[in-house]
Amino acid sequence: MAAPNSPAASVDSGHMLPAFAKLHGEDFVYFMRQYSIILGRSTETCKVDLDLSELGGGRGPRVSRHHARIFYDFELRHFALEVIGKNGCSIRDVSYLPGNVPIKLNSQDLIEIAGKKFYFLLPTRSFSSTLAAHASLLPQPTILPNPSEAHDADTEDQQLLEERDVVSSIALLISDICSPGEWVTMEILHSELLDRFGDSWPSARVRRYLRNDSVSSTGTEDRPWHRLLLLLRKHPEHFAMSTVTRGEVTSEYAALVSLISLGNGQMNL
Repeated sequence: MAAPNSPAASVDSGHMLPAFAKLHGEDFVYFMRQYSIILGRSTETCKVDLDLSELGGGRGPRVSRHHARIFYDFELRHFALEVIGKNGCSIRDVSYLPGNVPIKLNSQDLIEIAGKKFYFLLPTRSFSSTLAAHASLLPQPTILPNPSEAHDADTEDQQLLEERDVVSSIALLISDICSPGEWVTMEILHSELLDRFGDSWPSARVRRYLRNDSVSSTGTEDRPWHRLLLLLRKHPEHFAMSTVTRGEVTSEYAALVSLISLGNGQMNL
């Protein structure tokens, strides 16, 4: 039997690991265990979470490399679909194209992308209960925290989830604008992120990566991408960083680790 999240996954899987949502088509099942996934067409240089081109009804050039994103909107507290591919998609028999605001997804909504139809399904338990199921898999402390400590822990968990969504968005954008072996300056990356996600990233904690709250006027801390730079450096498993100094001018560059490994590993300036 195929793995649960492979395109050929059986709809009769005997057991299911905790998941936030499920995409259920005629010949596949995809369990959504992340807060943001990309649907589209995988290539040698770009992998998506769900490759629709490998599914029967989704073959052909109508499937964009990055066709749609399904994500949990922390601000509005519901799942939504953002259309990215030029050929759009339909939800509940209503057509949507790029540029539309993200569409709220309800359980049992029928989605069609490039001829492939599937249902978006939420678990019968509430979303918070599903989060609790994930938490139950982690080692439990021997001493229960007091209420104030529990609140602090919830806040930290929320920040980590939001940060993960930001990292996913940055990786998606870099893969769009860079080819293997290419690097992007932090200035350009910050500008592109601001244009694409400035109005859609959910909270002030997330949007802080698109502005600079520092009062310092020295070094790189006065640059608007300073917080973004610090975030990328926290995730060396995803991002390669480099600094180039010419005279008194210092420039920071970023690249996806996967793209660097596919390229020659040298900075092309």
